[in-house]
Amino acid sequence: MMSNSCAESLRLTREFKAPRQLVFEAWTQPEHLQNWMFPKQGFACEYVSADIRAGGSSLHKMTTPSGYEMWLLTQYEVVSPPDRLVFRQYSSNAAGEIVPNTQIPNWPPEIRATVTLEEVGDKTKLAFIWEPINPTAEEAEAFEAARDQHGQGWGGGLNQLELYLGNVSKQ
Repeated sequence: MMSNSCAESLRLTREFKAPRQLVFEAWTQPEHLQNWMFPKQGFACEYVSADIRAGGSSLHKMTTPSGYEMWLLTQYEVVSPPDRLVFRQYSSNAAGEIVPNTQIPNWPPEIRATVTLEEVGDKTKLAFIWEPINPTAEEAEAFEAARDQHGQGWGGGLNQLELYLGNVSKQ
């Protein structure tokens, strides 16, 4: 049964002891992204293309410690330095063609991420929203069933970002 349904978004917030401009660059420059855009140490991230601007897209591969490769196509809607980034993300193949998620049946094909950055003293507060776009009832149910898994994935990614920003700030 195909019907539109709402799914509650995943929302995360964090504060980083780093300038807002650096945090924004960490989300929009492949030389930064490849160092933290994965959930845990032992994963690898490789950007094979990156045209990170409104209307642009990027293609990257995340490789797990066991060697499993996951390809993601990202299409950018808003790139507004240094405080806002909105993008859609899709499961893809190595050619950048959108494909169904092979690990989660009925996974919503389009997910929107909204990243908002705010200066708070000498820190940067990040608000992250992850939400399926026009999911069917089955897709909304799959999103909800995987909420903890994706919360841990993005939460782990934000942990990696915090570690990375700490290392970059020391240089």
